[in-house]
Amino acid sequence: MREKYYQQIDERVFESTLNNGLKLFVIPKQGFQKTFVTYTTQFGSLDNKFKPHNQDEFVTVPDGVAHFLEHKLFENEEEDLFTAFAEDNAQVNAFTSFDRTSYLFSATDNIERNIKRLLTMVETPYFTKETVDKEKGIIAEEIKMYQEQPGYKLMFNTLRAMYDSHPIKVDIAGSVESIYDITKDDLYLCYETFYHPSNMVLFVVGDVEPNAIEQIVTEHEDKRDKEAQPVIQRDPLVEKASVNEKVVTETMKLQSPRLMLGFKNDPLTNLQPEQFVRKDLEMTLFFELVFGEETDFYQSLLTDELIDDTFGYQFVLEPTYSFSIITSATQQPDKLKDLLLTELEQKKGQLVDEEAFELLKKQFIGEFITGLNSPEYIANQYTKLYFEGVSLFDLLDIVENITLESVNSTVQTCLNIEQMVDSRLEMK
Repeated sequence: MREKYYQQIDERVFESTLNNGLKLFVIPKQGFQKTFVTYTTQFGSLDNKFKPHNQDEFVTVPDGVAHFLEHKLFENEEEDLFTAFAEDNAQVNAFTSFDRTSYLFSATDNIERNIKRLLTMVETPYFTKETVDKEKGIIAEEIKMYQEQPGYKLMFNTLRAMYDSHPIKVDIAGSVESIYDITKDDLYLCYETFYHPSNMVLFVVGDVEPNAIEQIVTEHEDKRDKEAQPVIQRDPLVEKASVNEKVVTETMKLQSPRLMLGFKNDPLTNLQPEQFVRKDLEMTLFFELVFGEETDFYQSLLTDELIDDTFGYQFVLEPTYSFSIITSATQQPDKLKDLLLTELEQKKGQLVDEEAFELLKKQFIGEFITGLNSPEYIANQYTKLYFEGVSLFDLLDIVENITLESVNSTVQTCLNIEQMVDSRLEMK
């Protein structure tokens, strides 16, 4: 295995690429009681239009296939997988996001056996019309449950108002209508395309011996007799610059109205991976400096009872989409909106408090170092950043090179106040 040592944080990463294309990362953490393992495919809810291997034409599958596959791979005719993992002192789970699906377990014992079980689970699909049809009802109820959550509903109302054709506006699980269009053939097609080892990453962090992990994984994968495949061709997902709707309102049973302001931005292209991640971090620092709990502005909103503990903000930067959101429950949405916009317009590109900026950077670095004590944090963040072309352990260098001037410059291009959506949930 190739070894890379990060002296600044005293971390070692062992990496290898198997003959079938699978990427394996191992981070040994001597003395850690728990080991955390993730097996991840770069396949999420956005990937509903693609070229299957050895085909020249794009195909389109129903919304929600990635999440549906996640559910189905936990089925096993021979044993209850949750019980089998638990009997080997492991807790297993999975999640699907817009851009990836990850299967994971944490364990205190029987690490090698649990790794083999995880690999076998993910690599042994079994779908029939009967089992697929049965799952549709289960997922339909899950979708309906999420739609009853105010924060969830508000978020997707905002995304649908911001985006015209981009699938970011679609629930990760799809819609009740779309999942009933999914067939076992759709599942097998997506599985064969996106669950190929060339599109997957296995990550192991804990008190383990890297070469031993590599040996058991290699022996397991060699039995599959698969060859590495080229990168999958996906829909480029071109989206217009303007928002779809400027105002969207819905009523729900609520204790307080909710406001969300969404700002649509053109995705950044032609950037090196490090530059891409740096822009993301700079915008995150900007929002912390403007709306963070330590700011006078935040405290004034709290004192005037214009916000509560639901107040939040986020910047999202991905290869095919980018947006910012600010949200809170509030009894005075119009007043809160005006104050938020005024603060953004005054601070956009105009930050001057070097002391607050340096303090925030130190806080970020401190939280990053603390996070390295969590195998879950390391595994999930390392995998996410790997798909973006950056190592988690490079973040420190990237952050240390960020300046207040660079934050001011980035916000000028990454925050488009003119392309705003006013999204609200009002009380019934």
